[in-house]
Amino acid sequence: MQIFFFVLSMFLTLTFFVYGFNHYYLLSATRKYKKPILPDISTNRPTVSIHLPIYNERYVVNRLVAACAVMAESYGMDKVNIKILDDSNDDTILEIDKIIEEYKQKHMNIEVLRRKNRTGFKAGALQAALEQTEEEYIVVFDADFIPAPDFLLRTLPYFIQDEHLGIVQSRWTHLNRDYNALTKAIAIGIDVHFLVEQTGRFAAGVFQTFNGSGGVLRKSVILEAGGWQSDTLAEDLDLSYRMQNHGYKILFLKDLLSPGEIPPTVPSFKKQQGRWACGSLRTARKVLPGVFNNPQLGFKLRLQAFIHLTGYFLHPLMLFSFLLLCMVTLLEIKNVGISNPKPIPLPGILQGMSGLSVAEILRTLGGEILLLGIVICTIAPWISMIVSLKSQNLSVARNLVSLLITFLLGFGISLSNTIEAGKGLLSNRVWNFTRTPKYADLQRDKSWKKQKYQVPLDFTWVLEFALICLGGISIGIGVLNHYYGALAILIPHTAAYLFVFLLTVFQSRKEKAA
Repeated sequence: MQIFFFVLSMFLTLTFFVYGFNHYYLLSATRKYKKPILPDISTNRPTVSIHLPIYNERYVVNRLVAACAVMAESYGMDKVNIKILDDSNDDTILEIDKIIEEYKQKHMNIEVLRRKNRTGFKAGALQAALEQTEEEYIVVFDADFIPAPDFLLRTLPYFIQDEHLGIVQSRWTHLNRDYNALTKAIAIGIDVHFLVEQTGRFAAGVFQTFNGSGGVLRKSVILEAGGWQSDTLAEDLDLSYRMQNHGYKILFLKDLLSPGEIPPTVPSFKKQQGRWACGSLRTARKVLPGVFNNPQLGFKLRLQAFIHLTGYFLHPLMLFSFLLLCMVTLLEIKNVGISNPKPIPLPGILQGMSGLSVAEILRTLGGEILLLGIVICTIAPWISMIVSLKSQNLSVARNLVSLLITFLLGFGISLSNTIEAGKGLLSNRVWNFTRTPKYADLQRDKSWKKQKYQVPLDFTWVLEFALICLGGISIGIGVLNHYYGALAILIPHTAAYLFVFLLTVFQSRKEKAA
């Protein structure tokens, strides 16, 4: 039994090391980022089609179209066509009809495309629009974004300069960062993705991704790569890898900002993260064989592709590590390291091992290595968060609470994300595309509670409650037996599950009538 837990703990440690040290690699690479020089195309601006996928977005669709209209005016109205890809089945349909009429009177090239059903969800809508688009360049914005007026002027020139450029991606920022404590914390996590991960990948010359919104794509490259496909729930990530595997590049513009809304509740955040977890791991299953079999790609590119696409595998690892510690503590298994009664200085460890066998030495050191690995890997994202704050001139001291909540969210959603990751890894079923509710709640005096598009309570709260009970019992036994190593991990994990559980229960709501 001891050997089994030792081997399992070593596997988890080594896996954590891979993802943890990759944070350090990307952090180092960010220093090499250079802002691309913007070419001048003032006399030869290409035509562009703006695709706006919409599904029941009554609160934000007007704001989105208004921003796109300003963007079109800045670029040249005769060069821009706006397509609203409307899959709605509520009063958003009427709102969009009013918008179309209003902007046509202003001589805007705008139209609405509707389908008989939502086959393929967002990917299906984008593919249907692609087949009706003549323009070579396609801009995609989700409903909750507000594009910058000069967005087209700051992206299209790069395509004219480089025929191998398939995508230009802007950096997401946040309309409602300061709405509540949760949005502040989620904003930090998103900032890490763009300011550390995306910036680092671009600077290192490895695989990147189109984030599904705030980007421009070359139509001919989309078609060459196989079009928008709906079998992963992460059509943006899927297309990005198929494009790059065909030899095309993605340009990331760190200084071009595309502000969007952050989910203001834990239930909506869990839905969003769950979809990304399922989609990214299903994409990994789909595209990694092609990446590994591409003779033009070196080891670094293949390794970074694997780490990138399987990033959400960290949540199952977190959950399994927690369960492993609970089992070790409950069964009072000693010499696995994580259950050692007291932390021992290194000289004491070496002196005490003088008469031990090789197996016993490995078991003794195993837990110490596990703890060290977990500590190193836990520190990595904290450093990334601090770097992302400092790069935006945001005070770390004033964001300590937000950093703590980010930590609690990251561990607390490991159960729900493990369920979704399992769907992505183990199932071939086409799962429903669960949209993230947007409320246009940008002021604290407004409340998402009064809005439509609520997220109901699902079954995961029962499992989260069970984990809290398991963690509480394990902590009690750990305190009695002085298992300090285990307690250092059990306590924050259990606190995170409790945090997410409470907010899930209190922030879940039944869908309101229209």
